Amino acid sequence: MAAHAFRADNVYFGTSGAVPEPVAVTVAPPLGVRDPQRPLRGRKALIKQVESALSVPGSPLVQVLCGLGGSGKTAIALELACGRLGRGERVWWVDARQGSTLEAGLRAVARQAGASEDELRAGDTADVLWSCLARYERPWLLVVDNADDPALLDGPGRLSEGTGWIRLPAVSQGGVLVTTRDSTPKTWGGACILHPVRPLTGEDITDAAQILCDHAGDAAGSFDDAQSLARRLGGLPLALRLAGTYLADANEVPAPYREPDVLVDFCSFQAALERGLEHVDRGSVIDQTWAMSLKLLEQRGLPLARPLLRLIATFADAPLPYTLLLTPRTLAGAGELAQLDGPGVWSLLTALAGLGLVDLQPATGSGALPVLRVHPLVRDASLDPAALGTAVQALHSAALAEETGLPEEPDHWDHWALLQPHTLDLFHRVAGSEPPNPTITNAAATAANFAARHLHAKGLYRQALGEYKAVLAHQRGTLGDAHPDTLAIRYNLAGVLRDLGEVEQARSEFEAVLAHQRDTLGDTHPSTLTTRHELAVVLRVLGEVEQARSEFEAVLAHQRGTLGDAHPDTLAIRYNLAGVLRDLGEVEQARSEFEAVLAHQRDTLGDTHPSTLTTRNELAGVLGELGEVEQARSEFEAVLAHRRVILGDTHPHTLVSRHNLAGVLSELGEVEQARSEFEAILTHERGTLGDTHPDTLSTRHNLAGVLSELGEVEQARSEFEAVLAHRRVILGDTHPHTLVTRHNLAGVLGDLGEVELARSEFEAVLAHRRAILGDTHPSTLVTRQNLALVLSELGEVELARSEFEAVLAHRRAILGDTHPSTLVTRHNLANLKQPRAVD
Repeated sequence: MAAHAFRADNVYFGTSGAVPEPVAVTVAPPLGVRDPQRPLRGRKALIKQVESALSVPGSPLVQVLCGLGGSGKTAIALELACGRLGRGERVWWVDARQGSTLEAGLRAVARQAGASEDELRAGDTADVLWSCLARYERPWLLVVDNADDPALLDGPGRLSEGTGWIRLPAVSQGGVLVTTRDSTPKTWGGACILHPVRPLTGEDITDAAQILCDHAGDAAGSFDDAQSLARRLGGLPLALRLAGTYLADANEVPAPYREPDVLVDFCSFQAALERGLEHVDRGSVIDQTWAMSLKLLEQRGLPLARPLLRLIATFADAPLPYTLLLTPRTLAGAGELAQLDGPGVWSLLTALAGLGLVDLQPATGSGALPVLRVHPLVRDASLDPAALGTAVQALHSAALAEETGLPEEPDHWDHWALLQPHTLDLFHRVAGSEPPNPTITNAAATAANFAARHLHAKGLYRQALGEYKAVLAHQRGTLGDAHPDTLAIRYNLAGVLRDLGEVEQARSEFEAVLAHQRDTLGDTHPSTLTTRHELAVVLRVLGEVEQARSEFEAVLAHQRGTLGDAHPDTLAIRYNLAGVLRDLGEVEQARSEFEAVLAHQRDTLGDTHPSTLTTRNELAGVLGELGEVEQARSEFEAVLAHRRVILGDTHPHTLVSRHNLAGVLSELGEVEQARSEFEAILTHERGTLGDTHPDTLSTRHNLAGVLSELGEVEQARSEFEAVLAHRRVILGDTHPHTLVTRHNLAGVLGDLGEVELARSEFEAVLAHRRAILGDTHPSTLVTRQNLALVLSELGEVELARSEFEAVLAHRRAILGDTHPSTLVTRHNLANLKQPRAVD
């Protein structure tokens, strides 16, 4: 009967006693590759950790250095070996890349550890090896280098069971150190301790840059340039050494003998790398490093690992939310990858991670997603233009998936923060490709629109504007101006223009979209009504309040009839109509509407939904106008606390809440605190929105009012004049915001003794307010009251009295006898000389 044989890499370990053909090997450590002039950098802590583990008495575990190919595992092992040799210990070094050299090397170790030739001919070489090592008198270290296929270490038994070629040392004076690309814990079993060897990134980037300098010399550029290249090389020691050596070789050639395009410094090397790895990878050393890993996976029966890695490499150089992007559903159109089910995708991902080709990072908090990272050079080596369409289709599928959520919903912002860089990167790449594939580019544009919406919702208006414009240009070129997808982008573009304060341009865009929708969809189509609603918002911002009211009322009538009172779209219109009522001085009616909207939102959305908080914020402002200042303060504080948690400290909506709270603090006499808040808000707004954004100007205006209250009247005047100049240019002379600033500047002029000029300004503002708002609007009454104060200072007491009495009559009728504004007017009438009210 033939003897049974166990096969590993074309080497047979039989039970017949036959000895394999001898293979010439050496088990001496390769000390020649260690250059004392170029010390090993960035690995002190890891070397100390492994050395300590090797030296623990009574704990003879196998120590495994594992990591991406080229990460420097062998160099670390060699450093540890040199330390052992320096202490007089015995070190054996076995190459495990092939089964034949592995067995020959271990036979040599056994022989040098005392095994006789007869023992080695018996066929139980593994047992003999470990028996000899157990009896060996000197401290020893066995290094098994490049064990990238751990199956070779099984030999006649199993590594994980302790019966393979590599086993636990039987004595504490012996140690085993293995280097491998395979970092999968179950491969190595409980007898092995894994020590990940990672590239030199983050805090270690200075060490990475120094490796470049060690090899390249002084002529290759500055240390800052070396750091930049080290980052681009991902801190991979192999790549750092190759790049440095390349530059050193190039600089040894005298300038007259160099090729015109030769790379001689860090900057030119990095520029070449950006054009493609093939421009700098002489002999394809880096490319082949990972090709070996992929070949190993194919040998393990995972042929789809290579196309999956190519797909992963196609996405942006950013954390990849693989549970959203790499699923059987998103891969349904991915060619050969479409055959994968969930376990199949996961097995490929974990196999790629096991060899360091990808890094699977766990979720870091509640609701967060796990992500995948790829080393930049692995990405460079794996890029395949043919995978671009597959990546776009996967991304498009993920963007529209229910579990991904809408980009405006804070509950899903974590998802969109991860998807956004991939979405925008892929869109810009496919939009610039030749020839364009309409199906792919339109799918990319749809996903990019979602990503831009996320930027918009996060308050990153400038970024959103740029992306909307890019998508719109593409859609116009491929779909035409009147296509629904083009109109959707224009609609979004108009919204961000409004939020950026470019209101006239926003109006123009909304009007253009509305004209197309009316022609193709009709006046009462939901999309048409939504655009009419947003256009009315812009009209309100532009001061065309009556026209805005008319539009809101018309749209509201349609929406109530078709959607009902509690539908979110209906509530949004009621909310904006309430704002118009407030602008028109119908404050009690505005309060009633805001309270009704808020009740519905609390029932359906909850207290902390962004829409609910927006309504609470506006209602608090109305409460302040109605004299319920403490209640207004309480609401502003509550809204601000929620917005800080949900949106962050610097989101424009959070700053609006801080701004409104600061205004209430000022009214309550906490003027210094109000000043501090306004100054902090202004710093943020100038940085994110710019000096002339409406929110920035509003904050400057209110800060000027606080400065006036604090007696810094000249500074207040300067601020009011600067704000007024901007508002006249942006909004015009008669816009309500322009008139507010003129009104308050007039008050400061009066405080500075320029009473005639103050009178002239108050009279001009009053004329405009009467024409626009009417005689009984709160803003008109404030101006009449302050004009009366100026008249009293000028000695025109009877005329002042007449004005005070008229204002008092209106305020009693509108606000009641005990409203703070009514009481101020009664007080001024009694004294005929008091500080002016601030509008």
